Amino acid sequence: MNKITLEVHVPAIDRIYDVVVPEKAKVYEVTPLLASVVTKLAEGLYIPNDPVICDGETGKVYNNHHTLEQLKLKNGSRVMLV
Repeated sequence: MNKITLEVHVPAIDRIYDVVVPEKAKVYEVTPLLASVVTKLAEGLYIPNDPVICDGETGKVYNNHHTLEQLKLKNGSRVMLV
């Protein structure tokens, strides 16, 4: 299984994390994974409430049924967790 490293910006706590995720996973699978990882890394500063991920540049919310590969995300791509 191929994996990619995403740069995850969390505006709610003004932090950025690098998180490794499966490239072929769908957005609805990756979103709770990212929320869980960020919650642990932020040591309680981030408490997810219906999180979504979106493009780190445009803020466009990703379609939950697309894979990261379909969205053309690759190593170093920036996403926002809101």
